[in-house]
Amino acid sequence: MTFRSVLLLTSRILKPKESAVSHARRSLLGAVVCIALSMIPLVVVLVVSDGMIEGITSRIVGLSSYHAQIAQDRTFADPEYNMEVLRDIAEEASTLEGVTGTFIERQGSALAAGKGGRSGAAVRSVEERFFTESAAFSQYVEIIDGEAAFPEKNSTVIGKKIAELLDLSVGDTIRLITARTTDTGSVLPKVSSFKVTGIVSSGYQEIDALWVFIPLETGFDYLATSASTISVGIETEDPFGPSYEPLALELDDITPYGFMFFRWSDLNSAQYENFASTRVMLLFVMVLIVLVASINISSALVMLVLERRKEIAILKSLGASEAGVSGVYILTGAAAGFAGTVPGILLGVLCAVNVNSVVQWVEKVINEIGRLAYSLFSSGEYADVHLMDPAFYLEKIPVTVSVSELLIIAAGTVLLSVLVSVIPAVRAGKDKPLNILRKV
Repeated sequence: MTFRSVLLLTSRILKPKESAVSHARRSLLGAVVCIALSMIPLVVVLVVSDGMIEGITSRIVGLSSYHAQIAQDRTFADPEYNMEVLRDIAEEASTLEGVTGTFIERQGSALAAGKGGRSGAAVRSVEERFFTESAAFSQYVEIIDGEAAFPEKNSTVIGKKIAELLDLSVGDTIRLITARTTDTGSVLPKVSSFKVTGIVSSGYQEIDALWVFIPLETGFDYLATSASTISVGIETEDPFGPSYEPLALELDDITPYGFMFFRWSDLNSAQYENFASTRVMLLFVMVLIVLVASINISSALVMLVLERRKEIAILKSLGASEAGVSGVYILTGAAAGFAGTVPGILLGVLCAVNVNSVVQWVEKVINEIGRLAYSLFSSGEYADVHLMDPAFYLEKIPVTVSVSELLIIAAGTVLLSVLVSVIPAVRAGKDKPLNILRKV
């Protein structure tokens, strides 16, 4: 049999001229629909997980740990000399190709107190230019109220979540409580008051829930050496690209004695690996769903072979080869897989692109039903359901569509459809025409 004749027979199976009812073709159509439906959650999970992981990782790397850090291992007794050394390191690092920004920072922990109570806080003393020159801050951080600036020495910029927890707004006073050690070894509390000049949000509460920014000079006076870290944060052109590793080696070479160099992966390896393993597990579950849907093609082809045993016997009596007959049904399975994959991917991308609207609509429906049920059957107060709780996820899911990954999914699904079609196709090719005609 020629390839052209195989294509012709395949087209006749998929779209026969006669109008006879075929349960096998109905089963094959059902298999196509199942594949299309299974592709939708697979694509949505892929696009949403890629966007969510990329969004969270970019914020953590850019706003929390920087792309790289040169951290101070020992503090000099003279604060002015200490600052001069840090500025020299920052200036030398900024001359390297690929470095887009360097920022000196001192970071420590404190207990923050406001009108609404108390909360732990990550105190970050930074230069004011960090708010305007940091590419990550400009890209990911939104100014909710006030301004991101330090007009006075006791000014502070705080995160949106900690402002809500402490019931603070622009113009209010926040008290930061730390511990200091006296010359005699006693540990005493140290309380300082700061005026809130701005409230900001990165869109990821886990990062900015503890944010309290204060001026760099104030941080050197306020934060204790034993309870804080000093570093030069470094931003690069692409912390995830191939050019990052050679640049990291150069930065490591210029790190002086008394300082340590850290890549972003050194500081966030556990969290990054957790994201990656979660994504793999979700995709594995979705692939299993596609596999189950593809098996329906095999079942439909078995029924199709049984329905067309007479035609198979006649074709083989006229000289059709086993490979040709098997090829017809393998091609039929591939066509069914392709027919389910294309609309499934398109619908999946459509749902993924509008995932934020879909989540909001589903939340609204669930909460309306919940409130109605509570009003009818319960006297308690209903708590709204959040499918994507901003305490753990991004407030808005970023959509990242990778064409290459979608093509791999499409090719894999069609290949899977071909594989599940092999057994019924081979059985159809090996049937003896004489035995078939005796039974028909």
